[in-house]
Amino acid sequence: MDINNKPNTGASPANVGGKTAAQTAAQADAEKAAELEAPYTDKRSVTIAPVQQFSAYRRANIKSIGPKKNVIGSSINSTRILSSNKTEVEAYFPQIIGMSPNNPEFVTRVKAYLSNISFNVADAGTTLNISFVYNRKKDYLAIKAKEDKINEKREAVARNNISAIKDAIKVWVQEINDLETSKASLGRPENIEDYLIYRHCILYKEVAKDIALINSDASLRFYIRDENKEAERAKRLVDERKKAMRNFLVLEDNTKKRNAVYIQMIVNNNGNIAEAMLKSSDEQTAALMSYVNESPDKFNSLFDDKNVEMKAFIEALIARGELLRPEYNQQISTADGTFIGSNMNEAVAYFNNPTNKPVLEAMQNKYKLF
Repeated sequence: MDINNKPNTGASPANVGGKTAAQTAAQADAEKAAELEAPYTDKRSVTIAPVQQFSAYRRANIKSIGPKKNVIGSSINSTRILSSNKTEVEAYFPQIIGMSPNNPEFVTRVKAYLSNISFNVADAGTTLNISFVYNRKKDYLAIKAKEDKINEKREAVARNNISAIKDAIKVWVQEINDLETSKASLGRPENIEDYLIYRHCILYKEVAKDIALINSDASLRFYIRDENKEAERAKRLVDERKKAMRNFLVLEDNTKKRNAVYIQMIVNNNGNIAEAMLKSSDEQTAALMSYVNESPDKFNSLFDDKNVEMKAFIEALIARGELLRPEYNQQISTADGTFIGSNMNEAVAYFNNPTNKPVLEAMQNKYKLF
């Protein structure tokens, strides 16, 4: 037997399991494409809960008065909006009112149904099934991407600015309702009645869409508790804190950047830079640690800002009077009137410009911040 002519029983890298690498890749692509075209259920739930603000009299006499009724009624605005989209109405309401869209009375019956909503909310909250069955997974992914952008815009608003939160919620309600409306041609709710009540609650004035608003508006009787979003928000917060802790340790070995981040933290908190710079190193470190715990996302944003050192230097020069910025204006200029920029970003660009290096060096020589 010729040992040089033994049959090859092993599989080459390009021919694994009887398939070439190209065939394997093609099969994987085909499976992925099939998955994107297959139905997909987005499992979700929200809880509508009452804002527990009982009067002293009710608390003292709760047994004789009986439990408080938490009822969400109809709304002219909600009725108008939920009945305005033909595709959505014809997709969802035949099952609810038992009438075909071809019936002349169909729209009238839909509006009658919406005008007589009466949703009883348990004291502990009532959970609604708002899961949605998409005809194709790729449609879900497209909707999810849009929803994430809408939510990111809303969550970017400072949590201590109630007025800004209210404005953001108005925009969010409009955009989320439009997005939900667009889903009618892509699939169906797993529980139509629960889903429509959820849509109604989004449009209902007495339901808070953000818990931060509860104590600022006495007319709010209920609020939406989205367990999925709260879990996602909690995870993001943990991730931000982990990142902030790592970044904080980096600052321990970079005094220049640490001072810059500290100054910009003071700016963000509307503090007095001159007074803040007089604090001891330990006091400054303690303040930064508190900022890491309370606002890890803002701390990380400062750490990641490639211009944080320049911005801090400019803010320090303004605090010392070397640069001027009017109280009610963002324009920055030198003490002798030389224009630097109409805002901080322009001032950074000015000092980063090699042409203006002599001005920057003069400022650095006059005031050694770091």
